[in-house]
Amino acid sequence: MEPDERSAPVLVLDEECHLSLGELAEISGLERTLIEELAEAGLLTLAPGRHQTFTALSLIIARRARRLRADFALEESGVVLALTLLQRIEALEARLRELQCRSGQ
Repeated sequence: MEPDERSAPVLVLDEECHLSLGELAEISGLERTLIEELAEAGLLTLAPGRHQTFTALSLIIARRARRLRADFALEESGVVLALTLLQRIEALEARLRELQCRSGQ
């Protein structure tokens, strides 16, 4: 855990919570340019009908991006690639669990 995370205020988010680009950048610790690149890649969820307003789920993904960037010293394109691959792996694992449940394993 990073020192600033221990003293950070608790933020409760729900499906109705939307964050502006600036709020997402401030809370996640990511630069606006990386957030925009993640959004262009379809990795961040834009709130329906709102320009550059993100859903609460985007904060979780943005924080994950920040950790990847810090832990592995990735550039923006590396963060986008890593997140894309991680999301694909998670989707495949979920599908595998679903198929295993259907077959009774």
